[in-house]
Amino acid sequence: MICGETDTIEMRQGVPFSSELTLEDISVDPAVPIDLTGKTVFISVKKLTDYRLDDTEALISSSIVVHTDPTAGETTWSLTAAETLIPIGRYKADARVYNDLTDFDNSVTFYIEMVPVVTRRLV
Repeated sequence: MICGETDTIEMRQGVPFSSELTLEDISVDPAVPIDLTGKTVFISVKKLTDYRLDDTEALISSSIVVHTDPTAGETTWSLTAAETLIPIGRYKADARVYNDLTDFDNSVTFYIEMVPVVTRRLV
């Protein structure tokens, strides 16, 4: 999935999650993949009403240092079942790329839709 401002990722509450993400630099036209070699991708999921610049109230906060195909901007975002135990609803999220402590000012914004598990079998 290419992350962009109109993209929504659906997750099931309390279920492990994994998704391939392609991060692109949209400041150029056409957009080009961000080279993730030697960089860390931080992903934060927040309430739609959380306008803090930090992650102090983020519901999910992840860091990824090993990437699927770094030169193509591809990485894998994985969460445990415990990490997806947030209330059902719609959230905003962003992915930011850092090299050590340097923020490349390239936040990619997208949305998360946390949905319930439809059926649990008791058999």
